[in-house]
Amino acid sequence: MGAEVVIASLLRVAKDDLDAARRLSSPVNRNAIYHCEQAAEKIIKAILTSEGIHAGIRHQLGEMVDSIPDANPVKPMLRAIENLQAYATTYRYPTAGGRIPDSPDQKAVEAAAAKVHNALTIVAAKFGVDFSKANAPAATAAPIR
Repeated sequence: MGAEVVIASLLRVAKDDLDAARRLSSPVNRNAIYHCEQAAEKIIKAILTSEGIHAGIRHQLGEMVDSIPDANPVKPMLRAIENLQAYATTYRYPTAGGRIPDSPDQKAVEAAAAKVHNALTIVAAKFGVDFSKANAPAATAAPIR
């Protein structure tokens, strides 16, 4: 039951990250897109966990998606959110010259949040994760096929 717990926990934390992104998106806060990236990262890691692949601690979403077998039908959907890897650190720190990057456009944040929400909804359903039951494991940890 270990993988079922990890998958459910990753998806629950992804949901929290997505909720944070939405709270910070109107008016847009520079950290909103970071939380979208974090949610995407956790969704991808849940998929990798089901595939028996340990992602470790990294933000290279494209490389992580590359590791998912092509037989997994959610892989194309994850490709649509892998571009969020650019925001893992973009808005967290000032530039080397000390400049704080401008906040992302609100519409871009909302579009990213919508894609992440779609992925989270589909992946949680495939694994049988019930967000209303705190700490309950996923119904399955089998790879999605």
